[in-house]
Amino acid sequence: MLHENALMVDIDVDHWRNLQNLLLDSAKEKRRIIIIHEDGEIVKFVHSGKAKITRPITRVTQPQADAKAVYEANRATTDFVLIVERRASDEYFRKIQDTWTVNDDIDEYVHRAFVTMDDYPDGIAAFPGPASSRLGLQWRLGASYEGIEQAIKAFIPADSCVVFGIFEGDRLWSSLVLGFGAERRITLVTTVDPSELTVKTGRQAIAHDVVSWTGRKFSPVALGLFADIADARQFLSRTDKPEVIRNLFRTGKLLADPVPESLSRLIL
Repeated sequence: MLHENALMVDIDVDHWRNLQNLLLDSAKEKRRIIIIHEDGEIVKFVHSGKAKITRPITRVTQPQADAKAVYEANRATTDFVLIVERRASDEYFRKIQDTWTVNDDIDEYVHRAFVTMDDYPDGIAAFPGPASSRLGLQWRLGASYEGIEQAIKAFIPADSCVVFGIFEGDRLWSSLVLGFGAERRITLVTTVDPSELTVKTGRQAIAHDVVSWTGRKFSPVALGLFADIADARQFLSRTDKPEVIRNLFRTGKLLADPVPESLSRLIL
């Protein structure tokens, strides 16, 4: 999905920061208890915030059940519990390193790295879990990697751009411009440059200006979606994307222009 030579250029710092806050969820920001053990013998039992830990276990015997027990005993100060067995962790990282090929898209490889965690339910146990949805940087997209890939193939024409704009009041709070090449792989990742827009007020006028700017600067825009922060969060949190888009559009909360015909028949 992501081309090996994807261009990231002229990214607006504020738009990018706001986009990350909207789309990404970092395990490092969570209150977590980490337990590392060797064949059940605990060698590390720590809280990321140095909070006092209630320890309902002295050994790891059933990693999934033990993770839940530790979480329940520390629910007030903990977002999740991770129990890692050292040898399983080493085996996991060896496996991931060995699966890399030069033909992999980087996002495909990263996705595989996360999914593979769940091949070790006792070696890498998280509660609430699974580990693949708790560790590292998680996308708040309300859709699977495979679902996004299928949507791109179904709705986005080759050699075109997709633009997302998020408003705070009448201000363009964040944006994302994705360019797709002949194989519908992402070849461009950037934001709008607010300093180059000619319209400063009015959501519809700003949206039109953003689409025109993107077409002049990069490639014709096949899809443009614009909403405010609250409605964007609603869209991202729900799995029934077509229904959410239909409702937002019909209530005037979503500006959708342009829209590919294949997608228009489904959502408008």
